[in-house]
Amino acid sequence: MRRLFSRREKQHHVIALIAFACGIFGLLQETDAATPFFLRPNNSKKEAIADIPFNRLDVAAKQKVNSVVENTSVFKRMTPQIIDCDPRYYMFLIRHPEVIVSIWQMMDATDMRVTRQGPLEFKADDGEGTVGTLEFLYGDQKVHILYGQGAYTGSLTKRPIRADCLLVLHSDFTTDKTGRPFVRAQLDMFVDVKNVGVDLIARTFQHMIGNTTDLNFAETAHFVTKLSRTTEENGPGVQHLALRLSEINEPTRREFARHAGAVYQKAQNRYSKQPEQRSEETARSVSLRTTDANPEAANTTVSN
Repeated sequence: MRRLFSRREKQHHVIALIAFACGIFGLLQETDAATPFFLRPNNSKKEAIADIPFNRLDVAAKQKVNSVVENTSVFKRMTPQIIDCDPRYYMFLIRHPEVIVSIWQMMDATDMRVTRQGPLEFKADDGEGTVGTLEFLYGDQKVHILYGQGAYTGSLTKRPIRADCLLVLHSDFTTDKTGRPFVRAQLDMFVDVKNVGVDLIARTFQHMIGNTTDLNFAETAHFVTKLSRTTEENGPGVQHLALRLSEINEPTRREFARHAGAVYQKAQNRYSKQPEQRSEETARSVSLRTTDANPEAANTTVSN
């Protein structure tokens, strides 16, 4: 099977784990900076908060969202990314971050470990001193909200750095003139650093906010596009890969293989110009609590 990325394209990031994997707690750079980005007036942050669907969150989820939003140390609105990917395939990958991480592990491209603890909860370890948990608070066709708690322990600091994070992923689906589907992904990141003074936060995050998180998000989006295109070209190869991902459970491996097969078959139909039933994915909601076998399921708000 064609390589999904070269060794130099080393991946450390997944959309659902940006706050842990991009080195939030590890990029302790000494910089002589002016007023840090996160203390400057930020209209994007106001827009990002306004875009959170608070009215769809239950009480517990709303409390977690507010705890981070009201105590944000760092905010970043990523540059929107256009992803060439089948909508159902995209949804599966968003809701199963352990699949992408497992692929990277097989390619020897990351030391990260992501372990699913339940239908909506994960444990994450980036292999460089940052460990944490992540959970889906809410998900529908357009918006996914994830809440994380993490800590960095290592030689870069004298004591652990703890932080809570909130990731809000907005997804808009469209097609080009040929009917090929694309996803416009917009990620907002809020981080509440718990036990570090403002001066240290300024030194730590000044550079990262400017470039690093945007780069990580763009690389992740690019990887999803490459995986999708590889699946279109060699679906059986990706299905074989899926069944070899020993770090994830068997039902997830088989579901990944099923999605890969569907993407491959759609691509073959397009190439051969065979009639194909028009996808209604962009008009449907996919519940976090159900599989794609029930695409008409209503939007679901979830929390502990």
